[in-house]
Amino acid sequence: MVISGNVKTSTTPKEVRMIRGFGLTGAMGMLLVASAIAAPTALAVPQFTASAYPATATGSNTAGNESFTTEAGTVQCDSHFVGTLSEASSTFTDTPTYSNCVAFGFLSATINTEGCTFTKHITIKISLGVFSASLTIGCPAGKSIKIVSGTCKAEIKSQNLESIKLTNSGSSITVQPNVTNIAITVTQDGFGCPFNGTGNKTGSYHGDLLMSRVGGGSISASGE
Repeated sequence: MVISGNVKTSTTPKEVRMIRGFGLTGAMGMLLVASAIAAPTALAVPQFTASAYPATATGSNTAGNESFTTEAGTVQCDSHFVGTLSEASSTFTDTPTYSNCVAFGFLSATINTEGCTFTKHITIKISLGVFSASLTIGCPAGKSIKIVSGTCKAEIKSQNLESIKLTNSGSSITVQPNVTNIAITVTQDGFGCPFNGTGNKTGSYHGDLLMSRVGGGSISASGE
């Protein structure tokens, strides 16, 4: 750039290159700053955690604290759940067993789970210490949860369901299923059975269960 007095008369090629280089560098810097401001912060995925691993957790209920409801009425049992958490995870799988079942208010019943499991998937934090989870019923090939009561027979196969509320309760987790639209198949509807014929039906599962770590320590739901 040549200056005559206080008036700029021309710009040299070198000065043009310097100006262009400064403009490009400045623009890139501004873009980087804008990107950093605009980029959202990744939220942690909620997880099941324990005070030490592996962590075996169990929970038990007496009849009436949880129930399975169908068009024929309600099935209630004593229940026991056990599962092991090997590390922090967004899923927890337990194996259920049921005993002393009463179906439809007056019939004795049996529930054979045939190795099927319940897997809870934490999906979202609702509030402090409270989370929502979905449920997967997973059964070995060719197996299902079989319910037999008098002349009634029904089965529940592998499927994905909603929803379960998880609440941290001290060193344990309170599990409250409010699961609807469970696909069931009535395979026998004999004399005196209150089902309205065989075939595909739906049911619901509701309950309140405290899961605790075996041997002390804690198990909880955590994350944002």
